[in-house]
Parts: sequence; structure tokens; C-alpha cells
Amino acid sequence: MRAELTGSIDRQVIQQQLTRVLQSRHFVETTRMKRFLEHIVGEALAGRADALKGYALGIDVFDKPEDFDPTIDTIVRVQANKLRSRLDLYYGQEGRNDPVRIHIPKGSYAPVFEIAFDPQQSSQPETSAGPDDTRATLAVMPFDNLSGDPDQEYLADGLTEEIIAALARFREVRVLSRHVTYRFRGRARDPCEVGAELDVGYLVEGSIRHWGDKLRVTAQLIDTASGEQILTDAYDRDLSAENLFDVQDDIAARVATQIAEPHGIVHRTGARLRHTATQALDAYQCRLLATEYWREPSAEHHAHVRTLLERAVKIDPDYAGAWGMLAIIYGDEVRGGYNVRDDPPPFQRALQAAERSVALDPLNATGLHALFLTRYHLGDFDGFETAADKALRANPNYPDMLADLAFCRIFRGEIEVGRELLARANMLSPDPPGWYHAGSCILHFQAGDYEAALTAARRVGDAMWNGSELFELMCLGKLGRASEAEPKIAAMTARVPDVAGYLAVLFDIWQVPQGLAADVRDGLVRAGARADWPGDEPASP
Repeated sequence: MRAELTGSIDRQVIQQQLTRVLQSRHFVETTRMKRFLEHIVGEALAGRADALKGYALGIDVFDKPEDFDPTIDTIVRVQANKLRSRLDLYYGQEGRNDPVRIHIPKGSYAPVFEIAFDPQQSSQPETSAGPDDTRATLAVMPFDNLSGDPDQEYLADGLTEEIIAALARFREVRVLSRHVTYRFRGRARDPCEVGAELDVGYLVEGSIRHWGDKLRVTAQLIDTASGEQILTDAYDRDLSAENLFDVQDDIAARVATQIAEPHGIVHRTGARLRHTATQALDAYQCRLLATEYWREPSAEHHAHVRTLLERAVKIDPDYAGAWGMLAIIYGDEVRGGYNVRDDPPPFQRALQAAERSVALDPLNATGLHALFLTRYHLGDFDGFETAADKALRANPNYPDMLADLAFCRIFRGEIEVGRELLARANMLSPDPPGWYHAGSCILHFQAGDYEAALTAARRVGDAMWNGSELFELMCLGKLGRASEAEPKIAAMTARVPDVAGYLAVLFDIWQVPQGLAADVRDGLVRAGARADWPGDEPASP
């Protein structure tokens, strides 16, 4: 629930939350940042949110003269970006169980207030790290300024903060505050010794080089046990064509996603190191081994992963991430036709698991992903919209969530929104799974560009539950190339004997528009896949 003023949240609760934030380690030593946050919250509570503009803030908070021009002097915008990053850090770490979240949307200086859970309830979520928390732990070291200009230190500091904030959005890793690592700034360091001192498994290190309008950022991920550099990447940007803050956001998102998303290098490395029997695994290890299922789904993998995740939530009933992934696995019983258990029905179990995940951790994007997807399938579009909005704000850098949301938006008729979400998912994922290309196939197919749709379909591979054949066949039929279809039909019917029945289920749960559904069936009929569907006569050429 959100309120720009206090319509649904008591003022005293918001004031208490503000005090809690200002006294946290993320704000306690930042006089101007505290003043900024305190001022905008106070103005919003007083009903003057509309007056929070760049010019007024420059005068009231940053002591600028009356001829201050915010289009020339960007101090308000710079500090607002830093404030958003600090709030993200706070809520990603020590404030993750707070009952109220203070959020400053981009493009605005007016705060909004969101209820995470009812502070009057006795059963509050418990998600802080305990002695048995075996999640991967990372420390982001201060990035080095290689520009040769001490005045460019703010670029290195800003990027370090942005990467920490982006990593903190991924709840399956723990990331240390910059205040813990700041003392290492400018010091030569042995990664193994630093890892032992900070008790972390991985270090993120990097550098920036800024000359003229050019910016180069290099980032590395280091395993502190071995000192091995397991990931390195470089990012070049032209600042004459791009805004500095947008560049920082983009690079931080790419670095964090490549490292910490469910298919990221940390989880892939961790999963490869764990080959013990399932009975010996802890909850986090079970969840790690489940991540690879989405790369190559199959009935066998599905059964194994469902067993792993059900074991994980039995070992640790308060593991929000495992509940969220289990909800998606339950949904795949219908989406993929895998290992269906009808008591209770799959989507009912999926909804219960997703709601459990979000109740335990309201900012857990995996649980919110499962929640919006399940509510969409059930036709609860109000619930879908609420959960989707929260999922995007919890972690706009989670590629699988973005790709699934793109499918929902496309089928809801929001083509451009779906296209943008899918493009972002592909941009953030260094090795996108084949099922992302199914979205591109649908977009091209709807536009009547069947050649481009076929190219995308052939990139799906075995990453979809029913393989790429269905997508290829509907395109081949529309292109009048039925002669190429026979081996695809054989492969599809081997996977899905009742194609018409399976399609009916998919069209229903994905809320596929009637026009698109008719075009898909027409393409399949023209390819020779089925000729006996009632009412599915081929359209006139």
C-alpha cells in the first residue's frame, strides 16, 4: 500500500520510521543527506509534496542563493540519486524488516510511504542473517580512480555505492555496507587476507578511468578462498551522448546482475562445488542446485528441483527465497505439464508458497515474481498489477522476472511495455536462456514478420517446456513452408501428444488474446501439425 501523504499510514509511524533511518549507520554520519531526507519527508507530511522542486530544495536544503539555477548546478539531482542509493542500501540490509519503507521515485523529489507489514501484528518477518545463514557474502571494495585527477574520486565513490545498492536487491546474497570496506580505499590488498578479515566469500573490485567525454569501468569478482579472479568485464561509455547518472545506474545494474542474479556467477560457482547427497545439504545449498533448472527445464529436472526446494523449506520454514522459487516450480506443473499433483491444485499451492515468501520478506523479488505470475494465471489482474509493481521496485535488475512480466504485458496488449521489459531482460543477462527468445518470436509473429519470428523461434532450443517446435511450426505455416515441418511435427508430438489440449491450457493460463490464439492455430494447421481442430480451418491465403 502506498500513500504520498498519510492517508493510510499514521503520521507517527512514518516519523518513527524516519528516525530509524536517520539513526542507521547509512545516515548517521551524513549531515546534509540527513537534512535532505528529513526536509522532504516533513514537507510531504505537511501536505506540501508538490512544492518539492529542484529550485526550492537548492535554497532550503543546500543553502543556494536566490539566483540558483538547477539546470546548471545539478547538486540537487546528484544528492537525490545518492539519497535513493542510501535508502536502497538501508532497506536491503539493516532496514529489511522495517514496517514502513520510504521511497523516492526517480523523476521526483516527493517521497512515498509503503507499508511492508503491520507493525501491530505479533508475527513480523524474520529475515536477518543468523548463525546458520550460508548465503554467499560479498564485499564491494572502493573502486580505484585511475583518471589521474583527484577531483574524479566522486565518480569512483558513486559507482561503488550504486553497485552495493544493486547487489543488495538480490536477496540470495549478503553484501557488506560501504562503511565496512571504506577503510581499504587506496590501499594495496591481498584478496585472501581481506576475505578472511571481513569473513566474505567474494570481493568485487574495479576501477574507473575518465578522460574527456569517455568513461571506462572495469570490474572483477574474486574468490577470497583461492584468490582466483572468476569474472572480469569492462564497460566503455560516451558521456557526451549519455547522462552520467544513467551510465552509473546501467553499469551497476549490469555488474550486480552478472554476479548475483539466480543464474549469476556466484550461484553457478556455488552449485558446481556442491555434489553431496541431497540429505546432507542445507536449505541454501538446495536452493542453489535448483537454479539451473530454468536453463534446461524437463520433467526429470522439475521433479528433482521440486524435491530439493520442498526439502529447503522444511529445513528452514522462514527461507523466503526458497518459498518463492518453489511457487514457480509448482506453477510449472501446469505451464509445462510436469509431474502434476492435484491435491491441492498446482496454482493453489503456488499462490500459498508465493504469499508465504512475500510475508517473510516483502522486498524479496523472487517471491513477488512468483506472486504476480500466479495471480496473472488465475486471472486476478488487480493482484497481478500490485505484485508486479512491487517486484519492479524491489529489483528492476532481475532478468527472469522482467522476461516473465514482458510475456504478461504482451498478452495484455501492452506491446511496447512488453518489448521494453524483454529488451532490458536480455541486456542484463549476459547469457539469456532460450525461453527469452520466445517473447521475441511472439512480438514478431504478432507484427506479421514471420521470418524474424522464425529466427527467434530457432533460438529457443530446449529452454522451453515444450521445446522450440511449436514456435517454429506456427511460423513455417504462415510462411507457406509446410515441406520443412514434418520433423518438427514429429518432435513436438513426441513431447506433447495432445497438442490441441496443451495449447488450450496455455492459451487459458496466459490469457492469450483470441486473435493471436487463432493466428497461432492457423499457422500450425497450415504447417500440417493438426487438421482436425473444430473451427480451425485455415484462413484464406
